[in-house]
Amino acid sequence: MRTVAEVMSSPARTATTSDVVGPIRDLMLEGNLHGVPVLDADGTLVGIVTSSDLVEEWAPQMGVTTVMSDRVQTVSPHTSVVDAAREMLAAHIHHLVVVDSSGVAGMLTSFDLLRELAGEVETAASVAAPARASAVPGDLVVIRGHAVDQKERRGVIVDTRGPDGGPPFVVRWLDDPHAEPHDVLFFPGSDADVEPATPA
Repeated sequence: MRTVAEVMSSPARTATTSDVVGPIRDLMLEGNLHGVPVLDADGTLVGIVTSSDLVEEWAPQMGVTTVMSDRVQTVSPHTSVVDAAREMLAAHIHHLVVVDSSGVAGMLTSFDLLRELAGEVETAASVAAPARASAVPGDLVVIRGHAVDQKERRGVIVDTRGPDGGPPFVVRWLDDPHAEPHDVLFFPGSDADVEPATPA
């Protein structure tokens, strides 16, 4: 499972408690940022400014500490992306500040998680579907047993019931023990192969 460190934005763009709103707003617009952690003079995380905080038209010279949120949700770089997503959902937020022993290591946003999800969906969609047996009436279905002394079983495909000649097949088994041979509905497993009918 992927971790926050693999999908976060790093290094994080930060602001300080001595900054004012105008330059931070410009930084967020130019960098397409939706959240900026705020550090004090010692480099300690004390708040975050998000795009929601700047919806109101604050004066450019307004101090950042006036508009920032001082309740900051943090996460470790080693946290799984699933657990990070759960934290965001539980707190109804779109940003997590990623912190390690040295301080702010990055930012994780709901957009990062959406990109990760989109990548997972794309990967899953690109996995080729297993080949599906197809046939036409007259072809043979052959079952090859896994045991050494187990014999093959062969049958003639009388009809196909799936789309594009796919299974299930209606089969007349060549070793049918009944006095009057009859057709059966057959769903091929991994031990069954379809062989083209031998030309007359």
